[in-house]
Amino acid sequence: MEVTPWRVRRAVRIGAAGSFFFVLTLLAGCEGGSSPQPTPPVSAPRSATAAATTGISATQPSSGGKTPAACPGAALLPAAFGREVVSPPDLPEPPPRARWADPTFGTCIARVTDRLADLTPGDPSAGLRHEYARIQAFNADGTRILLQGTEGRHYLFDAATLEPLGEVPLGSEPRWDDADPHLLFSVDGTTLTAHRLDTATTTVVHDFAADLPGHDPVAVWTNWEGSPSTDRRWWGLMAEDGDWLPTAFLVYDLTTDQVAVRDLRDLPAAADDVDHVTMSPGGTSFLASFDRACEPGVLGRDAAPCGLMAYGRDLTGGRGLLRVAGHYDTALDPAGAEVVVYQDVDTDEISMIDIATGVVTPLLPIDFSHTAIGIHISGLAVDRPGWAVVSTHDDDAESHTWIDDQVLAVELRAGGRVIRLAHTHSLVDDDEAADYWAEPHATTDPGLTRILFASNWGRTGTGAVDAYLAALPDGAIPTP
Repeated sequence: MEVTPWRVRRAVRIGAAGSFFFVLTLLAGCEGGSSPQPTPPVSAPRSATAAATTGISATQPSSGGKTPAACPGAALLPAAFGREVVSPPDLPEPPPRARWADPTFGTCIARVTDRLADLTPGDPSAGLRHEYARIQAFNADGTRILLQGTEGRHYLFDAATLEPLGEVPLGSEPRWDDADPHLLFSVDGTTLTAHRLDTATTTVVHDFAADLPGHDPVAVWTNWEGSPSTDRRWWGLMAEDGDWLPTAFLVYDLTTDQVAVRDLRDLPAAADDVDHVTMSPGGTSFLASFDRACEPGVLGRDAAPCGLMAYGRDLTGGRGLLRVAGHYDTALDPAGAEVVVYQDVDTDEISMIDIATGVVTPLLPIDFSHTAIGIHISGLAVDRPGWAVVSTHDDDAESHTWIDDQVLAVELRAGGRVIRLAHTHSLVDDDEAADYWAEPHATTDPGLTRILFASNWGRTGTGAVDAYLAALPDGAIPTP
């Protein structure tokens, strides 16, 4: 299991700001061509948008929406549907707020952030990007995106203009509400808090310390990678002690303010760490990714958990889904069933497993013939069930297989379609700690119309990254 800087630093960063906002609707107008063309930034009034340290003042979302207008002239090219090897074109790094048509695949791309100018003075971050593939960066109406500096401060961007709106003081693991575009939640120590951007107010939703007598938790959280159910009613969390080991699982019902608790201290695996926890999209299952893999051919049991485990909302009936939990995300298949889309390390395929039935469906073989490939998955397209976004990276700028250094849409059915959407132009050396931030971690909006990814544009080892946005042409993603 990959160890990220977030996990390395979690003992000192719990309760510190750990992610950032970024919104954007792709700029109208996307000319074809082989190199990025600069776009003059659109001026926006700053007086009503924000102070760097006090948050966003009362202001309505400016423009945009879940489904932005398609870029005129942008259309997917034949290479987007094939599997021939196509090396990334040699393009100069685009200027901030610029847009261009990907010369290979035809998608309209924009560089959203300016890592040299968009950070608050005094922020030592080397770059700006979204949090992770599995975390929704877009707010409820698609007019804001949350981004973060590489040192953990949060920033809000306007969706229509790509202009920065300032730093927003937030807790850890901020998650947008599904309906209110001004509301997001975060965790601070043992509390779940709610933040209103329109009034710049923060309130405590629930303090879980009272639900955990004798545990002395230092944190109640997902450990960065988890999310609540899509409707934000059900929250899957875990309590960790002073040694950063899990002592309990929790499921919180935001509607009734009730908490289910599963004490882990008497389990044989209690000494093992849990990488993260999360809820399924419909809130029917609590998922826990244990660091300890199961033996080949074996799945975890309620009394002997290992790999990826699924529990009911009451945290009983634990059963193994996967013997080893690599990179994955939850998603909805074409029929709306809750699934996990994952890298199958036993078969070298991207596969999906039905959470309720345990049925596995291979989706796409991974071509490792050239080099090791890093893979991340985003199943956040809940308004377009039946698709997931996959992003890949490696450390070789010279040669490629058909699948690496790209962003792809993968249909969630056996033999389904694969649509190649963008080259990432990011070079990731596993021996360079700073290159964690250069992993693209492509993440989609709910409608699968806009996809964010990160890139260092070949500057390995620097942490100098920016956020990029791909806007898909109308009709690019067919109905499954």
